[in-house]
Amino acid sequence: MDENLLWVKKHWNQTADSDWYRSLRTDKRIYELRQDPSVAFHPDVFALLRKYLPDLHNKQILLPSSGDNHAAFAFALMGANVTSADISERQLAHAEQIARQLGLDIRFVCEDTMHLSQITDNTYDLVYTSNGTHTWISQLDAMYRNIHRVLKRDGLSIMYDVHPLQRPFTGEAWQQPTIRKAYDDILPDCHWRVQDLVNAQINAGLMIKELAELPAVNASFWFSYDELIQQEPESLQKLNNWQHNPLAALPSWLSIVSQKI
Repeated sequence: MDENLLWVKKHWNQTADSDWYRSLRTDKRIYELRQDPSVAFHPDVFALLRKYLPDLHNKQILLPSSGDNHAAFAFALMGANVTSADISERQLAHAEQIARQLGLDIRFVCEDTMHLSQITDNTYDLVYTSNGTHTWISQLDAMYRNIHRVLKRDGLSIMYDVHPLQRPFTGEAWQQPTIRKAYDDILPDCHWRVQDLVNAQINAGLMIKELAELPAVNASFWFSYDELIQQEPESLQKLNNWQHNPLAALPSWLSIVSQKI
């Protein structure tokens, strides 16, 4: 494993035990998820999932860079056979403990999303990547080549991440945001453009089925955890309105549905 990946692994092993990630594993959050698995998804992304995979029972689903694993729990609760892959052993250990509590049979694999070397070819009906994945991917073409490899024929890839149009800005929702870099500046933080995300999938042999540009629906999008817990409910309610938050005039999220043909 190269030096950069070792740094990423260390970072996420530490982040797994941060206040923010502990807040995602509370009994209350997990109870809400068990009662309604759709809360693990942006509502428009959940609609896309239902459109393309209306019956998840016994579907084979892979989640590379599975992070907090809320989506993994949700898919399993809806009847899918789930493989959760992440570079962080700590993230996976926490998720495995919750899966046992919920009685879910999820396979957990410590794996680099750009290689998926432990994942077998032509196996999955769906590969789903969620918020934040692409920021940590330095080899986008390699990631999608391997997603193509592990999908079954006609299998689907659905990505959901921060819209690239948000990346040039500092993101301070409580004041006028400022530009920190140009849209075409890929670095720092692997700021992939829409064309990069689309072309990587096309180059891998995936056919784009649908692209959706989505609004923010949760004020937590605009804050770090330390900032979020200091906000008043009234101020949070305004932040998805562009007249109060200029960044809300732009799409906040991007979702792309593609298929192996």
